[in-house]
Amino acid sequence: MLTLRGEPFAGGKSRFSDELPVNPEVTAKVYVRIQAGTLLEPFLAQLDTGAAYSVLEPEIVEAIGASSDPGSPARLSVKGLEFDGRLIKIPITLLADEGVALSVDATVFVAANLPPGKNFLGYTGFLEAIRFAVDPQKNNFYFGPSS
Repeated sequence: MLTLRGEPFAGGKSRFSDELPVNPEVTAKVYVRIQAGTLLEPFLAQLDTGAAYSVLEPEIVEAIGASSDPGSPARLSVKGLEFDGRLIKIPITLLADEGVALSVDATVFVAANLPPGKNFLGYTGFLEAIRFAVDPQKNNFYFGPSS
């Protein structure tokens, strides 16, 4: 699929969206299709290499049955707002248009008072566990296991 110095780098590729269909952005972002936990319906999450953790909106956490997981207490600061919540493990799968999908047992920040429609794949507990590359000219997102 994608190699680095002749060695396999990524086994999956998907097209990414520059914006959410329901909420257009002023600047382009990278939104990839994922599945979380036992939820079969895919949805979009924004790649955010600057985010401390991945974040899933409360409705998704509820739908996959993880809302009762006590996790570890945590606080997240976003644009000057602070949210108290917890860190839990949820399997997240990057869906592939070509090649193979990739599942990661991700560390996810959850809080009941997070604004809806904001799903992020952050560095700690997710992106640090995979190899990835972005081709912004073709809107391709390449991914694979870190080893």
